[in-house]
Amino acid sequence: MKIHITNIYGLGGTAGDAMHTTAELAKRVLNYNELGIYHYPFESDSPEMLRTRLDGIIAAVAHGDIVIIQSPTWNTFEFDEAFVKQLNAYSQVKKIIFIHDVLPLMFESNRYLLKRYIDLYNQADVIIAPSQNMVDFLMNEGLTVRKYVIQRMWDCPVSIDFSVIPQYKKLINFAGKTDNFKFSFVQDWKYETVRLAVTAQEGDWEHGANIEFLGWFQDQGTLANTLRKNGGFGLLWTGNEYWMEYMKLNACSKLSLYLAAGLPVIVHSSISEADTILHKGLGFVVDSLDEAVQKVEGMTEEQYNQMVQNVRLFGELIRGGFFTKKVLTDAVFQLLYD
Repeated sequence: MKIHITNIYGLGGTAGDAMHTTAELAKRVLNYNELGIYHYPFESDSPEMLRTRLDGIIAAVAHGDIVIIQSPTWNTFEFDEAFVKQLNAYSQVKKIIFIHDVLPLMFESNRYLLKRYIDLYNQADVIIAPSQNMVDFLMNEGLTVRKYVIQRMWDCPVSIDFSVIPQYKKLINFAGKTDNFKFSFVQDWKYETVRLAVTAQEGDWEHGANIEFLGWFQDQGTLANTLRKNGGFGLLWTGNEYWMEYMKLNACSKLSLYLAAGLPVIVHSSISEADTILHKGLGFVVDSLDEAVQKVEGMTEEQYNQMVQNVRLFGELIRGGFFTKKVLTDAVFQLLYD
């Protein structure tokens, strides 16, 4: 029996990075076999071309093997359906679907596809879900798979300069696309006592005096070390109500980036790992930006340094890839042992 895991090529961005990181750890540490999938215009394939392409992707799969499907492939949902259907033709092949994102929950215009996504998930033997909140939601919507593993957090295996220690500042860092509709609060920053540092170029928009521009970054390692040097806090936030509902269900890669960088974080109380942040002393859990600013203003340097120490220890899990290694191993245990 062999264990295979899908990986996407030609995609890039946060979604592509997450798949590559997961697949690389699976191959290097757990000796899983990669099934490479290229990101391409699926609609250009005839049915015969698609079957041939899928046969090539799963050529290494044999009867009785295990396939971990990183979902979605971002090659349209029809491609994902065809891929699982092709695997179903193999007798006794077990399928583990690793849910990275659920497009009908990310974008309201795709909500009509939710039932088809759940129908696809129901063909799995085990589900890897980002949070218990996500499992509960999907089960309420018709998910019937009873074997599942909770991911909780993304890994961020970056190299950190530990000679640099984050310093307490009345400063909040926000790593994200500041022109995205989900993050409009950035351009409306109104706080005079706490500075906001953003990953954008100065001049991208008209701004007040209390905005700091960090520029754009091509890789997570450089960004993580820049954030570490900048000090202060890392902010996970959105001003968009629909995206906020999604953040309650999903694992957020930016949260892991901040923690890997060594920064205490500020998160909304509704996100799936808010309790972890609170109980591990990794930052602040708040209900508004007003509250976040008040907490930053009111803390002492000693309190901040204790948070930095807590984050450093917890960050070893994220930088070392332990969440990914654990969830991929636990999923196989769920399948074969439990």
